[in-house]
Amino acid sequence: MSEQTKALLLDVGNSYIKHAQVNINEQVFEQPLNISRCTDMAQLTEQIKTSQRVIVAAVGQGQQVALLQSLCNESKVPLTLIKTQASAFGMRCAYRNFATLGVDRWLAILAGRRVSSTKAYCVIDLGTANTCDLVFANQHLGGWIAPGFSLMRDSLIKNTELVFANDEFPTDLTLGEQTVDCVNMGCAAAVNGFIFAAEQKIAQQDEDYCVIITGGGQDMIKKNAPKHYYFYENLVLFGLLEYLSVSYTHLTLPTIYSV
Repeated sequence: MSEQTKALLLDVGNSYIKHAQVNINEQVFEQPLNISRCTDMAQLTEQIKTSQRVIVAAVGQGQQVALLQSLCNESKVPLTLIKTQASAFGMRCAYRNFATLGVDRWLAILAGRRVSSTKAYCVIDLGTANTCDLVFANQHLGGWIAPGFSLMRDSLIKNTELVFANDEFPTDLTLGEQTVDCVNMGCAAAVNGFIFAAEQKIAQQDEDYCVIITGGGQDMIKKNAPKHYYFYENLVLFGLLEYLSVSYTHLTLPTIYSV
């Protein structure tokens, strides 16, 4: 394959479509991911036309995926829709019904192994929902799903009287001295507790572990974070590189993934 051969990687989420166009070559993991985002698949028409392959992860979002398939068909560009597997690339999924593990979590688990310096690691995604997944020696151990910061705050305001907050997003955990601050800091404390509990669990496997944090809520954790915390803008797109590396080695992806 030519070094100029391009692949378009897509992470189709609830609010945005995050995307990066990368070269298909043997240095697939060494190249930087220049991540952009948009809200409508039609905005990616030109990038699709200049790509030789499109690889996508989508949790739901059937209409967007259908539009993507139409755009790829028009440009005669192969489209690959990644699904969670029982095992892939030596990683084993903990779910008995593996198909019910969101593909975004699965890809973050795979990406976590690339960036982790230890056999034991936690992947924490702080978004609308907070998720954690624990891994030890290429075995996914399971995880948790909890309300994210904004969801917690909105639910608290909606379901209690005389409790109110603002739209501030705390980047440091302090004690509140008025109701607004107490709500924001209380929800931030819950996020910190979620991560702390995950650390306690993974430490039962191995005291040498790291915590890999992604998602829009990571800024509330970054200040004074310990050295074993690693922060990444988007692990899903990085996880898609695993599947892109297969397409480089074998020229085509296994048909199980193809759309």
